Formats: sequence, structure tokens, C-alpha cells
Amino acid sequence: MKFIYWLIKIALLFVVLYIGDTFLKSLGWWSVIICVVAFILGTRFIDKKIDEYNKQYFLKRLPVLAELKQGQIITIELLNGQKLANRVYMASLSTEILIDTEPILTNGFEELEQGMKKTRWVKLKKVKSIKIVQ
Repeated sequence: MKFIYWLIKIALLFVVLYIGDTFLKSLGWWSVIICVVAFILGTRFIDKKIDEYNKQYFLKRLPVLAELKQGQIITIELLNGQKLANRVYMASLSTEILIDTEPILTNGFEELEQGMKKTRWVKLKKVKSIKIVQ
């Protein structure tokens, strides 16, 4: 998938540069600036569409993602059979979620610092199921 993604971006760059070279010769250096801006806007559009597709795909596969709120305690079962029990949901991207270790009951600085070192991103394509505990 990443190969296709970068192939599309490189093809878009060549198409934009070809159009700029062919049709905008009379503008001089402005044609290069217009091509770069068109390339940046095109890649942003491609990235947005891919993020929307990933979000829809993972919401369909794991509907509990729509209900998750920051600070909720969850249990994650991975495809390899490993269970991550009593983890704190922190944030999510279109393809990953950030979880923290077990909730810290005492708010000492050392426990908080130790807990922050145990945060990790989990790729949603490796997740089998997510269950909300609290």
C-alpha cells in the first residue's frame, strides 16, 4: 500500500511539472511556484482521502472506536492472541491508537513518570477486538 501511495505522489509530481512546463512557459519562474503549490495541494487531498478511507474501514471493523473517550479503561486483544488488559485510552489516529499502562491510583511523580514511559501506539490493523472496561 505504501508503494502505491508513493507511486501516486511521484506520478502527480511529474504530471504537475509536465503541465507547468507545457502550458506555463510564458510565466517563467512563476510556473515553478504554481506547480509546487499544485503538488502540495494535490498531496494534501490524497492524504485526506486515505485518512478518511482508513477511518471508515477501522470504524466498520471495530465499531467501539466511535465510543472511546480519553481516559477510558479498555482491554485490547491483538491478532496474535496477546491481550492488553486494563489499559487507558489516550488518543487515536486513523490507523493507530495510543494507550497507557494500567491506571495509576497514587499520583506520585515517580509513578506518573514511570507510567508515561509505558505508553505505546498500537496499530489498528493488528487489533482483533477492543472492549471498554469502564
